[in-house]
Amino acid sequence: MDIKWREDLLALAANRNFRIASEQRNVSQPAFSRRIQALEAWVGTPLVDRGCQPICLTEAGENFAGVAQDIVSLAYQTREDIVAKISCEKEKIRFSTLSTLAQFFMPAWLKQLQPFIDTDQFIVRTDFGTIAQYLGALEENVVDLFVCYEDPNTGGFSDAEKLSSLILGQEVLVPVVAPDATGAPLWWLPDRPTDPIPYLHTASTLSLWPVKGHLENTYGDLIFTTVYETSIATAMKAMAIEGYGVAWIPGAIVADDLAQGRLVRAAGKDDDLVVDIKIYRCTAFSEPKIEAFWQALLKKTLCSEVQG
Repeated sequence: MDIKWREDLLALAANRNFRIASEQRNVSQPAFSRRIQALEAWVGTPLVDRGCQPICLTEAGENFAGVAQDIVSLAYQTREDIVAKISCEKEKIRFSTLSTLAQFFMPAWLKQLQPFIDTDQFIVRTDFGTIAQYLGALEENVVDLFVCYEDPNTGGFSDAEKLSSLILGQEVLVPVVAPDATGAPLWWLPDRPTDPIPYLHTASTLSLWPVKGHLENTYGDLIFTTVYETSIATAMKAMAIEGYGVAWIPGAIVADDLAQGRLVRAAGKDDDLVVDIKIYRCTAFSEPKIEAFWQALLKKTLCSEVQG
């Protein structure tokens, strides 16, 4: 049964006149009458008492009109809700990133972008297991943008035919360790300890991390034993504070701990490592919202360079 039949009956009940109701429904009177008759045939009983003037609904018509009003109202409200939801989803920008960046970089970065963008609706996913899965989600349009760490000394995973990227900033990885009772580091790497050094390892499948290469190039004569591995920097920091080993952790995350003595350096500043924070998009998709967002990033980058 067409919803317009229900609306016809409601118009007739309100106006009690076929001509006025048909005009309100923007249909000819004969066509309007045929639709009312079709509705009565579907219900199986007369809904309109045509013998009285002005016309009125039969008892069955009154009962059906009450239900029709509920159905029509529910149908339109549901449609409005669906349209609003679809519109909202279209406005959202979908990010994927590492959990550390989601916690310590994304909130402030997105706030800085507010003067440049028209949306404040974001989805941030951190649930992809490997770098291949993160990039796969980007290339399959599961997410719009991928924010990651990247060693500036490597080629990264930029594919000019598929991906474009921008550098959003940099982060310094600081070698840290828990202090002993005197406040000295439990392990001081420049002293070249001969015993195995417990090492807290950042899961390399999740980011292009330069620590492994640095250990091989600078401390290849030392023995590092991995005792803990995670991609979550806060978990790494907690293990370091408890004295489990040496770790390279983003400086923004350990700054307070270093200042308050919960952590100390395991090596000098020459052993700090710089990583880029980069954002990637897949060039195969050019939705207006993503194009506008990308242009906003380019504008902000240009403004920063001019101010610098």
